[in-house]
Amino acid sequence: MLVIVDMQNRILDSSDENYISGAKSLLPRLEKRLLQARKSEEVVLFTRDIPIEYKNQAEEITKLQIIRDLAPLASEFVFKKNYFTLAPETLLEIGKVVEKQKSPKEIEVAGAELGICVLANILALQSVFPAADFYVNPQLVTGNKWNEETLKILQEFNVNEK
Repeated sequence: MLVIVDMQNRILDSSDENYISGAKSLLPRLEKRLLQARKSEEVVLFTRDIPIEYKNQAEEITKLQIIRDLAPLASEFVFKKNYFTLAPETLLEIGKVVEKQKSPKEIEVAGAELGICVLANILALQSVFPAADFYVNPQLVTGNKWNEETLKILQEFNVNEK
């Protein structure tokens, strides 16, 4: 299973507070991994961060959309969140939806912001899929700070580098 965290237009916009300088260079590598997942028929799940200040507004604001090059297919899953990690009820829904497909033995998590949202969502997803092995490829994650430290912390939570 491949989980792509918060790869939305706003991380590419240098005028946005959520801009991540390494995000643009991450796109070709992440796009390649996504194509590989699709060819091998892996379950693909996207998270989409809808900040709480936009919760009651139209969510189709351009900056909140998943980057076009990574646009989910109809067979893939997109789960919205209003904070750093997925809500408990969303995690339960993910468990049900994914188990219908096939129980994942391996889960690779990619995307942004490594030190916040990627980290938080890995820990949350581990509670849904405790038997799965979790992986992070350092070439498929990005963030503004604490990247090396976060990779070390993830190792303490039995998340391996791929």
